[in-house]
Amino acid sequence: MRLEDEADEALGINLMPLVDVVFLLLIFFLAATTFAREEVELDLRLPEARSGTSSAPGDELIVNVFADGRMTVGGREVTFEALRQKLLAAAQRKPDQAVMVRGDDAARFGTGLQVLDACRLAKIKKVDFAALPQKGD
Repeated sequence: MRLEDEADEALGINLMPLVDVVFLLLIFFLAATTFAREEVELDLRLPEARSGTSSAPGDELIVNVFADGRMTVGGREVTFEALRQKLLAAAQRKPDQAVMVRGDDAARFGTGLQVLDACRLAKIKKVDFAALPQKGD
């Protein structure tokens, strides 16, 4: 009798690996949409430019400059001195650190220049400015 019971149990399909994969996919997509939403929710209007290339997001440090002069790095608001410290630390960790400056169309030029100056003082040479493709033409 015991042999028949074991044979009946072996015929069933084990769904545990499938459930594990489904949960991992669910967690992955939840995390991916959360990170994507962070950039969309920013109250930031990028300027338009005719020239430029699109780049895939990498391990660059993203500095957002708002119209009112506020700056954020990694989703957290920072002062100019804190920005300098973050740039210095990033340059020490990775000598070829890249920085992407996303400035609002109405932001003051002086604020963007301060960000550039902080990058230069930290010896960061790869600095890009984000812009939208210009409509028309």
